[in-house]
Amino acid sequence: MRSLVVGVGNLLCSDDGVGIHVIQRLEAMKRGVETFDAAMGSIEVIEAMRGYDRAFIVDAIQSGARSGTIHVVKLSKGEVPPVLTHSHGTDIITTIQLGYRLYGAEMPKEITLLAVEAEDITTINDRLTPNVEAAVGKVIKMILGRK
Repeated sequence: MRSLVVGVGNLLCSDDGVGIHVIQRLEAMKRGVETFDAAMGSIEVIEAMRGYDRAFIVDAIQSGARSGTIHVVKLSKGEVPPVLTHSHGTDIITTIQLGYRLYGAEMPKEITLLAVEAEDITTINDRLTPNVEAAVGKVIKMILGRK
């Protein structure tokens, strides 16, 4: 089963870069995991996912939960994240719906959003806050366990 991990976020805005941190660490592990750096997470995400059986999208979220909380949202089953606010292009629900409309069967059958509760997305800093940093390892284990 071909899987792709899509990292979304801005590395220069502290916790907003969590998705990019995850894919960078996966790449450094050399575990053969296919990754895509979506940075600002817009329409290019659906192009990247075409032809894969499964996709994981890792992004920051701010819903009011404790920082570092990992929200697992099965987008392909119609589940929605706790909040739809975003700092990147088009929101993820709209992006995925567009992908299914444009590419149908070429889109992954399983798309899971791993949304990490951010503490700070405004400070210009390339480091994650401690709780979000701790969540990165958990997200990687979740991905590798389902690879």
